[in-house]
Amino acid sequence: MPRFVIFFAYSPETWGRLVDQPGDRTAAVRASAEAVGARLEALYWMLGEADGMVILEAPDAQTAAAVTLTSASTGTVRSLGTHQLFDEDELQSVLGKVRSGRAVFRAPGT
Repeated sequence: MPRFVIFFAYSPETWGRLVDQPGDRTAAVRASAEAVGARLEALYWMLGEADGMVILEAPDAQTAAAVTLTSASTGTVRSLGTHQLFDEDELQSVLGKVRSGRAVFRAPGT
């Protein structure tokens, strides 16, 4: 099943609520993902531009988008970014398709 990573950044108000009542964020994200047909693989927090990341398995990009938009629709995050992940075999398949496409591609003006 395809894997996706979602980078997120909380709003300042959400950080305030987390300080006062942290709760079990992993359980909340897992339940939300499962409700739309995805599976939470991991949830990590980090320092930097993003506050954390979610790694999930989803049957398709629409399901991954539903997980992302579920969080976005609550107003608890200030930014989200969803990216599909590829393992080595998947990358080799993509590169094979690139070779086929590049063989017939014509640059503008040529």
